Parts: sequence; structure tokens; C-alpha cells
Amino acid sequence: MKILLHVSLSKIGYLDNGPETLIESIKELISPYGILAMPAFNSYGNYKPNLSIVNDYFKNQNEVICTNQIIARFAVWGSQKEKIASNIEYTEDSLSFEYGEKSTLARLYENNGWSLFLGTDYSTCTILHLAENRASWPSKVIFTEEYKSSDGKVITFHDVVYQDEDFNQIGSDFEKEFQNNITVFHSRKIGNAECKLINQKVFVDFAVNWMNKNRT
Repeated sequence: MKILLHVSLSKIGYLDNGPETLIESIKELISPYGILAMPAFNSYGNYKPNLSIVNDYFKNQNEVICTNQIIARFAVWGSQKEKIASNIEYTEDSLSFEYGEKSTLARLYENNGWSLFLGTDYSTCTILHLAENRASWPSKVIFTEEYKSSDGKVITFHDVVYQDEDFNQIGSDFEKEFQNNITVFHSRKIGNAECKLINQKVFVDFAVNWMNKNRT
């Protein structure tokens, strides 16, 4: 199984050794052929991500590789991690649309990935940014910005103005349609946390249609 993990450790409750216990347990469950990925956002300009202690623990493990995007970085572990982790060349084409078709998100989608939410809601759902790249709605905005590389080269790139205000509504509508379909959606409680496991391909396709119909 290939999993993109979003977790709030505080919602689960006390775990002996916290992040280590959680991450190592998931890795054991999905070994030997599984993939575990987590967001590993990078600081850029005024954007200063606040990574959780679980994200921080995971991305600093020796067997984990981190992608090299400006912001939309992912930490990836597993026997096929090089197949899933999408690194870029620092060119206009590669820098543009970091959550789009060249991203780790797209590789997870193509390889039957799942999103696992442990105590978090859909507002944290990174895979929905792939849907935003694919969807078309009237007010969708593509911005242009310049990035200065370490060697002083200035690169112009483009990306979507992402918006997560409706992510929880998308998730709620998705659950109404698929909550009884165990090939797509699972929900249960772990510790004190409400947890969900969702098939990314079905979810992204649903979200693209939802955005096309409901975003103005």
C-alpha cells in the first residue's frame, strides 16, 4: 500500500515514544513493498511552514528521501521511493505547478495511492491540490513569480492560487457518496482520533468534478 499521511498526534492521545511509535508501526504494516509519504514543506519568502513533530521526525530518517521543490516538498520512504518521489530541474517548466502532473502527488495517484488522516480533517488534504491543478472553474487564477536560484539565475514560474476553504465540504460530500464502499473509503477511531483512509484516484476524480460544478 502507498500512503500519504496527515496526522495530529495530539488528537490520538498519549503514545509511548510518540512519533517514532506511530511511524514505525505504519512502516511495519505496509512493509515490505509499501510507500509512506508525508508533506515536508520548505520555507520560501513569507511562507514559513509549521511542520509537526511527526513530519519532522519522519523527514529526517536516514531511509527517507525528500524532494527538492521550492515549497511543495515531500518526504518518501519505501522500496519504490525513487519511483514516487518527484524531483525537479530548476527550469521554468519544472518549477511551475508544483502540485501538478510532475509532482509526487501525481505519482501517488498513478500508483493507486491512499490518503490516511489520523486526527486531521480534509483541510490538510494535500492530494486535493492535484485536483485543483486539473479542475477548471471561472475564478481560477494562475500567478507568475520569479525564483532566484543559488547561482543567481532568475527563473520565472507559474502556479495555481490554491484555496482550501472548501476542502472539508468536498470531503463531506465524498463521504456521503462513498462511505459504504470499502474499496474506496474506511473510517474508524484510533485512540481518541477519528481516522480515515481514502483511495486517492477516486477522491481526486470526484474533487475535480466537484470543483468544476461548485466553484464559481
